[in-house]
Amino acid sequence: MSTEGKVLIELPARPGTPVGVTFRPPADVTRLFIGKTPEEVLRLVPALHSVCATAQTHAAVLALEGALDITVADETARARQALTMMECLREHGLRAIMDWPRLMGQTADNLAARQAMTILPRFQTALSEASAPFSLGAKVSMTREPLYRIIAEAAEFLKATVFGEPLDRWLSRRGPDSLRGWAESAKTAAGRFILWLFATDRFCVAAFPPVRLPEFDARTLPAWLSTESENGMAEATSYIRRADDPLLTGLGTPGLGARFIARLVELARLPGEMLAVLTEKTRPAPAIRDETGTGYGAVQAARGPLIHTATIEQDRVTTYRMLPPTERNFASHGIAARCLDDLRAANEDERRLRANLVVNAIDPCFAYEVRTG
Repeated sequence: MSTEGKVLIELPARPGTPVGVTFRPPADVTRLFIGKTPEEVLRLVPALHSVCATAQTHAAVLALEGALDITVADETARARQALTMMECLREHGLRAIMDWPRLMGQTADNLAARQAMTILPRFQTALSEASAPFSLGAKVSMTREPLYRIIAEAAEFLKATVFGEPLDRWLSRRGPDSLRGWAESAKTAAGRFILWLFATDRFCVAAFPPVRLPEFDARTLPAWLSTESENGMAEATSYIRRADDPLLTGLGTPGLGARFIARLVELARLPGEMLAVLTEKTRPAPAIRDETGTGYGAVQAARGPLIHTATIEQDRVTTYRMLPPTERNFASHGIAARCLDDLRAANEDERRLRANLVVNAIDPCFAYEVRTG
């Protein structure tokens, strides 16, 4: 049973013919939730999702607590937020270490990938030894020093394996020339990949201004849950949440290169942002309950914003919905379709390669297939 869906990309044989993009929705696993208790649903969610399981569970508990009108302690909300952010760090790191070399036809660094895989479990253990942060109404008491150490170790790991320089130094770079200079000097897979995009004139391919969603809150729920937009489907990507970063604004209208750079921006900022959550300098994602009693949970997964909604009657779930970012990004007028349609002028091999680059720049964590007509 697929819980993520699949995208089929059809590249026509004749140049000038639009690219076909078909999103095959996932199996409706939410049917399994109907009639279950909220606690049973929370046990099912991580078992059914191999992609972004922490973020999925986070969104689920927020939706269920919203429906039950449960407010958790600030400490619990911060623990959950930090776990989801560490999962994002792991996912972005793995993409840069494993997937980007393969897109160039090179071999990935499996040792570094195995090291990246250990970060989240260690963080989970240090954070939740005496509690279950994603249980309903959880009461978490964190010992912060071990968490700070793991975050610092994660930052050092990223410095060595992804950026080749301190994260704050990389984040201070401005403009394409500075980024190209970094890529030429960095002895990492990420640096080689960005240099490859520059050198092969692919960095600025498929450049489209982003269509943004409003800030998520009770007032903006209709826009977030809608699948239509007059200006094209609004994006639900990691680029969107980093679009105002000074490093990205200096690159102009985002093409493929800017979207990959956005993943690096997020990767470089996450250690500091996790510290800000744990030291109470920023607020974690809240549960929302509307006037009908429906609960909503929206969290930022590595791929983009993820939404769960739930209604509960007599301690049983009566409705449940999940809106993954893929559903929005690969809609008929979504950002992926616009970028892919811009590849019509390239020859067949180049179109296939660029189609793979588009998918990996926008939403690299799901199954897809590229076919040529």
